[in-house]
Amino acid sequence: MYQLIKKALEPYSLGNESLFIEKELHKGSWNSDLHYKIVANGKPFSARFIKNNRSLNNVFGEISNGTLFEQTKFCRFLVNNQVPFMHLLPVSEDLPFTTIEWGNEIYRFILFEWIEGQHITHCDEYIAEEFGKMARKFHDISSLYKSSVFPKQSQLVGYSQFVDNLRNKVKASYISLDNLKMVDEYLETTEYHIENARTKHFDFIIQSDLNPLNIIWDKNKKIKGIVDFESIGYSDRTEGLAWLIKWYSRTNGIASTEMSPVVANAFINGYKINDFLCENDIDRLSSLIWLSGCINWNFVRNTIKILETNNEKILKKHFNAYKQRGEKLLKLIPKT
Repeated sequence: MYQLIKKALEPYSLGNESLFIEKELHKGSWNSDLHYKIVANGKPFSARFIKNNRSLNNVFGEISNGTLFEQTKFCRFLVNNQVPFMHLLPVSEDLPFTTIEWGNEIYRFILFEWIEGQHITHCDEYIAEEFGKMARKFHDISSLYKSSVFPKQSQLVGYSQFVDNLRNKVKASYISLDNLKMVDEYLETTEYHIENARTKHFDFIIQSDLNPLNIIWDKNKKIKGIVDFESIGYSDRTEGLAWLIKWYSRTNGIASTEMSPVVANAFINGYKINDFLCENDIDRLSSLIWLSGCINWNFVRNTIKILETNNEKILKKHFNAYKQRGEKLLKLIPKT
């Protein structure tokens, strides 16, 4: 890997004095990117190698060169508008990334300045409200950016594909009638929330993955930087907001299922959602929050794995856990 990174850095005139790979990042991720923290010529960087097809799951799609170029333009737009986004280090003004062949693979190589700090995944009212303010600033500024490159597609399309994938898998599996009924009821609930979340007026703005693992805080609990770029694209504003409320209501870490309505409300106050959401939108937002936690890729992937093992007991436990999660998610937004 050292030789691959050294070769990738040649157009940047970096690594000729010194090069050290400090750590590999995001091992075990859903994507096939190669991501490292490196120190080149004494300076730390985020170095990433990106394939065209990053996942076997077609819901996530691929990143074309045109899409990646547009994402880097948006990164610069955020920095120029005082959003603390990580700084791209381009090869030249017109060349934000390079292409490199290694073995039988072709990668796009992209380099950012490293932001030192900490991730805060155990949210309290202060953290949730502070990030609510930052998310509002991010969304307000990004709404000014117009792109003809990024497609405008609701996340509901992906959720519907997940339901179809699971129904097809269930048809090919051997499970008891009781568990079949349980799965059917769960998928019917999912379809209810998909329909409830539909709207005639999507508010598409450029968004990114703003989960707590992509936010850097300083020692005084002030936001220092945002480090995700590969998820940049159009998304409905309320759909993105649902994910943020779910993430920033978690009091015991990003992997926890413990969510606090009080902490969720702190995020809502920081974001000031009442400035643009009316009462009718709140019910839609509640369904979107349920969908973000109960029909996401982790749920689908794990469900498929369990179905393939034919373990009825684990399947029942798995669905009961997600039913309980759904009940907690629906309590995050007070009913009007």
